[in-house]
Amino acid sequence: MRNSFVTVMRASVSALVLNFAVASSSIGIAELAMISPASAAVSLTTDQTSSLQTSLTAVIQAANGDPAAIEAAISTAVQNAIATYGTDAAGSIASAVLTIAESAGATGAEIGAGLGQASAAVAAVNTTAASTIASTLANEGKSDEVTSYQSTTTALGYSNLASTAGSGPSATGESGGAGGGLTGTSSGNNFANGSGGSGSGCLNPSCTSL
Repeated sequence: MRNSFVTVMRASVSALVLNFAVASSSIGIAELAMISPASAAVSLTTDQTSSLQTSLTAVIQAANGDPAAIEAAISTAVQNAIATYGTDAAGSIASAVLTIAESAGATGAEIGAGLGQASAAVAAVNTTAASTIASTLANEGKSDEVTSYQSTTTALGYSNLASTAGSGPSATGESGGAGGGLTGTSSGNNFANGSGGSGSGCLNPSCTSL
């Protein structure tokens, strides 16, 4: 009887620790890598995207055009979101941050550098997630964003990520599936998951490229 009680208590404590680790905004990427098992790519929910949009837009606007501060804000937003929502959401997070930063007025150089700094930090513990960020930029990024990303990642010792970002858009993009992909406009503040459907999804929110 006592052994059964101890077993149940241990299981309950383990579950609470895991839930707290995922929910905590201060969790590090290294810790997340240890507790998050590998699985298929996932997309941010509408509420998660909205929360990311609100916080990142506020920080970018508060930077008052300071490039270094904006780059740091973008990098931090990506790292914190991956630590919170998991490495499997890296592509969805990068896509959302790219769109949000553009809408908030960040320059291509700032966006590319910020994503590059984030990729380098993520690559230290999860190379797949870092590569996903680079691939997302290749599919959705503008030329100046890609150029800045390549310069930043190369300078930080990750020329492989720079190469991935410069590989150009994928021919198929990311499967839309249930829930669809991130949609929105550069002039507005409404970003949400698409209506779904099967087949290939448009990675670029403006649907100008895959």
